[in-house]
Amino acid sequence: MNFSQKLGLFVLIVISVAYVYFSFFSAEGFHLPLKDNVPPDIEELTPIDEPAAIKEKEHEVKVVKIYVSDSAGKLRPVNRNCDTAVEKSCFAYAIKELISAPSNWEKSKGFTSEIPAGTKILSIREGEGSVMIDFSTAFEGGGGTESLYTRLRQVIKTAKANTNLPVYLYINGHQADVIGGEGIMIKQPLNERSLDE
Repeated sequence: MNFSQKLGLFVLIVISVAYVYFSFFSAEGFHLPLKDNVPPDIEELTPIDEPAAIKEKEHEVKVVKIYVSDSAGKLRPVNRNCDTAVEKSCFAYAIKELISAPSNWEKSKGFTSEIPAGTKILSIREGEGSVMIDFSTAFEGGGGTESLYTRLRQVIKTAKANTNLPVYLYINGHQADVIGGEGIMIKQPLNERSLDE
């Protein structure tokens, strides 16, 4: 083995020992100074943020008013709490509550409703310029003329208390310009003068 071969072998052994030492025995390990070789645009990269947790829809409670009759027969507003995280529309919620009113507690205080128990909401359509309520034909049935006037006032007052848009009343898909066997005329859109002759 000549001198150059011995020198090459010695250098190889030194490099191997240094590699083993830095890899296995050094506390910091073996690190090459790569920073100078990294392109500048890669150095600027920041870690990608973890996806944000999807927030639950926040619960906001809006108070709506519905109208029922008190023990003296006068229409009075009662409140309902509309949870906007549950209800798509607080106006529609108010009309649903009107149809099922009064509550047991309200009944115990003498409140009543002239809206017939079999009345169903066929649809409530809310557009940018108006609102349409469509009841089943049961809304017109029973109770006589005074009862019919009272239930119409309940709907009108409840509707106007919960929207500023024009509201139109339909019965079974047809605009209710005349309602009931007594032929009560209704001026639409609904307002406080809709039942004036």
